[in-house]
Amino acid sequence: MSFANVADRPESVFTIQCRVLHALILRELKSRYGNRRLGFAWALIEPLVFTSVFVFVFQLIGRGGAPSGIPITLFFVAGISPFFMFRDIFSEVAQGTRGNQSLLMFPQVTRMDLLIATLIVNSLLSISVFILLVLGLFFAGVTFQIENLPGVMVGFSLLILLGLGLGLVVGAVSIRYEFVKKISEPILGKPLFLTSGMFFTASMIPPFAREYALYNPLLHCIELIRSSLFVSFNSRYINLDYVCIFAIVQIGLGLMLLGFFERQRK
Repeated sequence: MSFANVADRPESVFTIQCRVLHALILRELKSRYGNRRLGFAWALIEPLVFTSVFVFVFQLIGRGGAPSGIPITLFFVAGISPFFMFRDIFSEVAQGTRGNQSLLMFPQVTRMDLLIATLIVNSLLSISVFILLVLGLFFAGVTFQIENLPGVMVGFSLLILLGLGLGLVVGAVSIRYEFVKKISEPILGKPLFLTSGMFFTASMIPPFAREYALYNPLLHCIELIRSSLFVSFNSRYINLDYVCIFAIVQIGLGLMLLGFFERQRK
């Protein structure tokens, strides 16, 4: 479906908007995975490889089990896959605030449409990968009982909002200062990676380090996902109010900065 054809049909604004988003989603999927030899499989292979590496390292150092009797492989899947979703959304949203200028020539396409399409593609793909990994482990004999499915969904939803917010802020500022996008990943990436809780829980780190690690909202989200996913694990360090406020402030600031720098660029 072309964007030009969308304008030729006498349809409601909502219907046209849905068609525009549908076309943008298909374009996003094709541009990201259509030209890759592995295609969608890469989205599944990457967290699987990281999980295998962490499991191997833990077994190598004599730590074959995870806290509260959680299967070690599932413990890492519940941390790595959500983090990768946040990382991908952040990166793609930040890039989307500056790219795809040619699509904005169509009157039906707005910057927000591009961001929404990017958000939908990355979110659904990452959640699908997580479900496939969990189901794969279940059929491979890794038994577990989900305690609170809505809690898992809330954890993923908050990660989506955090990725959107941070991506908007970095992407908006990089419209004016291009170097921001280049330095954001090394500056933000490693601290977020190391304190996100992918390979540990909040209770596993010393109190003085935990005090600073809990400033990372990703840690709260991953703790929530694990607490909701496993009956045997319950974290007392989750602060959803902090995460929600952090995400809302980021998104609001990002949208304001995006509008400001877009107007300046015009």
